[in-house]
Amino acid sequence: MSGSPAPATASRKQPPWRLPEGKPVPKLKLYNSMTRTKTEFIPKDGNQVTWYACGPTVYDATHIGHARTYVTLDILHRVIEDYFGYNVLFVENITDIDDKIIKRARQNHLFSNFKAATSTVTPEVIAKAEEAWKLYAESEFKPIDASAVDQWATFSEKISKDSALKATLAAAHPKFPMHFLALQEAFNSIDLAKKSPSTTDAAAFCEANKTTLSNLLDKELSHTVSDRKVFRDLAAFWEGEFFKDMDRLGVRRPDVLTRVSEYVPEIVAFVEKIISNGYAYEAEGSVYFDTAAFDGKDGHHYAKLAPWSKGDAALMEESEGSLGIKLSGKKSSMDFALWKTSKSGEPAWDSPWGPGRPGWHIECSVMASEILGSGMDIHSGGIDLAFPHHDNELAQSEAYHQCDQWVNYFTHCGHLNVEGQKMSKSLKNFISIQQALEKYTPRQLRFFLLLHQWDTGVDFRETSMGEAIGVENTFNNFFVNSKAMIAEAKHTTLESTGTHNFRRLELDMIAALKEKQNAVHAALCDSINTPNAMSELLALVSRTNVYVKDAGRNLNVDVVNKVAQYVSKILRTFGLDVIVAEPVGFVSAQGSAAGVSAEDVAMPYLQVLSTFRDTVRAYTREGRPAQDILALSDKLRDEDLERLGVSLDDREDGKALIKFIPAEELAAQRQAKIQQAAEKAAKKEEAARAKEAARLAKLEKGKVSHLEMFQQSAGASEYGSFEEGTGIPLTDKEGQELPKSRKKKLTKEWEVQKKLHEDYLAEKAKGTIA
Repeated sequence: MSGSPAPATASRKQPPWRLPEGKPVPKLKLYNSMTRTKTEFIPKDGNQVTWYACGPTVYDATHIGHARTYVTLDILHRVIEDYFGYNVLFVENITDIDDKIIKRARQNHLFSNFKAATSTVTPEVIAKAEEAWKLYAESEFKPIDASAVDQWATFSEKISKDSALKATLAAAHPKFPMHFLALQEAFNSIDLAKKSPSTTDAAAFCEANKTTLSNLLDKELSHTVSDRKVFRDLAAFWEGEFFKDMDRLGVRRPDVLTRVSEYVPEIVAFVEKIISNGYAYEAEGSVYFDTAAFDGKDGHHYAKLAPWSKGDAALMEESEGSLGIKLSGKKSSMDFALWKTSKSGEPAWDSPWGPGRPGWHIECSVMASEILGSGMDIHSGGIDLAFPHHDNELAQSEAYHQCDQWVNYFTHCGHLNVEGQKMSKSLKNFISIQQALEKYTPRQLRFFLLLHQWDTGVDFRETSMGEAIGVENTFNNFFVNSKAMIAEAKHTTLESTGTHNFRRLELDMIAALKEKQNAVHAALCDSINTPNAMSELLALVSRTNVYVKDAGRNLNVDVVNKVAQYVSKILRTFGLDVIVAEPVGFVSAQGSAAGVSAEDVAMPYLQVLSTFRDTVRAYTREGRPAQDILALSDKLRDEDLERLGVSLDDREDGKALIKFIPAEELAAQRQAKIQQAAEKAAKKEEAARAKEAARLAKLEKGKVSHLEMFQQSAGASEYGSFEEGTGIPLTDKEGQELPKSRKKKLTKEWEVQKKLHEDYLAEKAKGTIA
């Protein structure tokens, strides 16, 4: 039978069809640093999105500030690509030519050579260390305290004893603590070496003086380092470490990775064109961008992202690098280097202006243009890069392309502080990603970042991480329970009670799901507001838990499955599965168990079941009591199945709910319960001891008879006579009868003591006290 539509006739035709009237759906908006507002996201090419992110300068270990930037960008990337369905081309660079890299690599190289050549601590080695110490101390401490260099022992003792002075100096000079520790360690090692050079370990001595020696060696011998491999090896090592950390954090690799060192010819050509366009000039072998020539000409604007920072000489100088600021020839302090002439001891490439290397800002403009063309949809990075780095990028790119808007959306991730302070090695609050992952899991760190808006500042605190761990536990418990209910229901899927199981409770639950789905979508459209989205998901989980409790045995597992699938989908979109890359090709029909036989999977469970059966049979033959078999059942639940990652939750209907939980988690839970029980028993025992001590102390008071208590008391001399038969005072030492109120009080004391003495005699008769 043909599937083509039947022709309409006058007597037989379809009735009119009306176009549905849908509800308005929110559109994706992003907080755009170009406008400082949330603006609707409109890619240049339909569903295709071009995206460039500033990568790291690789010269040291990555820290949680990097995690803030790159995990956050990974979340944004995943949401835009996986949730909103855009096809993203994501480009990220590696800065492997930079003043920091050059200086660090050179110093490491020279220090390693010095250390290798130092087998013993000779007078010459000590003298070299002293020279290095003095150079470093004069450079860093003369502006702080001129007497510190010549009277270090006195200065050091003063700093060590006066915490207020130390705090004041640290506040005025943020790197003071770091410099002080380096100098103190070097000073102590030199002092010990002078006293006993023959017993001083040479390698340890060099390491103690590494900071100061590296500084001196670089000053004296930097010109001898000419091999580019020295600089490339350092950058390559830390690039590898960076991506190891990113993989552990579940950050997707970029679609295209660019390195500055691989784009030098393109950079030279790019700079040449900016010069020919009239926006740059050569001076003494370097090339500088002419901000005055650019700003206001042909619709161009300098410092679009942070116009209030235009003219900030300190920021401009810092961005030029420690080696770049030594160059000369700028027309204005606001101009910045596109190409830096290289001195001896610095890597160099040929150019029309002589041997040199790229400036910092130019690299991103060139590499982004080479991959993405004359413009892009999104450019991202940390907020600290907005000025001058990103503003300089925009200026030089628009000068090259002769356009007025090179980037349409600039997204900047907010700062990260540690316990309210800027992270710094000098403040001893520097936390590397490896250190963070020793305490927290990648998922917990990602939960932490999801609970804070990506474009605002965030404070890395113990309490905030505790909140993140609590959120993880809430979702994890929900998933464990949901999977157990879903697995259990598979075995009864064909059973029927004769009536449907979709009542008002289920209808209300589905309505709640729809409401939360809309709320999550609205949150993600609102500049990818993950804190609000997480809040809605948590509310949905809570609502589902209420449904499960209210439905009881009439639970509709399909409804729970529907919610669990949705929540899982959103959390996977956020990257909480910590999957770095999706598999290529078809997933095996047998899934993750491909290549593993059913016997191999089932055998550990069957062995436990077989052992349990054998033992039950043996107990029955021996006529063991029922409690022994129940204890065996508890052992199966608490020990044997736990080792296999199976948890049995006893329920009121007598049927246990089967949950699959990692064995190590179950073991940790059981250990925690044992510890809690032990702590509870210890507290109970301590309370019992305290109670017994209080009882004995009370009985001790009862040793004195109530008949003799006043005559034997320290205040007996205050009384003149005592009542016969009771010993209660009648008169004072002057023979005056005691006031009624006083006598009443003494009688009460006597009655209390009488009771204590009677209790004491009774316990003594029982033999419980001596």
